[in-house]
Amino acid sequence: MNFKRIELIFFIAFIALDIFLFTSYTQRDNAVESTANTSSRNTPTSIMKSIRNDQISYGTLSNKRREGFYIASPTKSNLKDRSNQLQGVLWSYNNHKLTVDFGTSIKIRDAANPQKTLDEVVEDSTKVIDGKDYQYDSYLSTKRTVVYTQKASGWPVYTTNGQIRFAIRNGYVTEYTQGHLAKIETLREKKPMISQQRALIWLYQYNKLINNSTVEWVRLGYTQLLTVNDSTVYIPTWVIKVKSDSSGSVQYRRINAFTGAFMEEAN
Repeated sequence: MNFKRIELIFFIAFIALDIFLFTSYTQRDNAVESTANTSSRNTPTSIMKSIRNDQISYGTLSNKRREGFYIASPTKSNLKDRSNQLQGVLWSYNNHKLTVDFGTSIKIRDAANPQKTLDEVVEDSTKVIDGKDYQYDSYLSTKRTVVYTQKASGWPVYTTNGQIRFAIRNGYVTEYTQGHLAKIETLREKKPMISQQRALIWLYQYNKLINNSTVEWVRLGYTQLLTVNDSTVYIPTWVIKVKSDSSGSVQYRRINAFTGAFMEEAN
C-alpha cells in the first residue's frame, strides 16, 4: 500500500473537509459564540445547567483535553484469505466481513457476564481470527448482541469494521460477524481534541439531545471518516449514548473529537 500517496490525497481531502466544517461551524454557532463573548450565559457551567433544566441527566464528565491522530487501514479485509484456519464452523464472507456459524450453539454460562464464556471463544484461533486484537465491550453489548471491539492506538473501534458481534438467542451464541482493521497506519501529527464535557455541550448546541433523556455514557473511540485510494481513514470520535426516559429508545450520537462537528451515524 502506498501510504505516501494516501497521505497526500488525504491531506487534500482533509483541508477541504476542514474548510467545510469550519464554515458550517461558523454559520451554525456564530450567534452562540458572539453572545458568549459578551455574556456569561454561555459558559460551560451555565450550558451544563441548561442541559439539566431540559430534563437531560448525565454523570460526571471530564473537561481534560487530550491529543490524537488519524489512522488508516486497507478497505479490503484479509479475513477471507485466512478463513482456512477456522475449524468446525461454517462461514461466509460479504462486504469485507466474515460471518461464522458455530453449527452447535454455545451456551452462555452467566448472562450478566457473557465474556466469561466468550473470552474462551475469542482466544481460540480455530474459532476466531486474530481474537487477541479485541476486547469485550460492556458499553456496546446488549442481551441480544455481545460486542468485542478492536483496539487501535489504545482506543476502541466504534464501527463494525473493527468489531466482533456475537448473536445471542435464548441464552445461546449461534453466530458472529467479524470486521478487522489490518496494517493500521497513523496519518499526520497528533492534534488536540475537545474534552468529554465539551463534546456533550456541542451535541446540545446542535439540538441533537432530546429532552427528558439520560446520557448513559460518553466515550472516545475511532469511527470511519472517509475512504481514499482503497484505504479507509478513521478519526477520534466522542460517541455518546442517549436513552429516552419516556420511550426507552436509544440513540448513539457522534462528535468529531478534533473539530466538535456533529457526525452522522455510520456503521
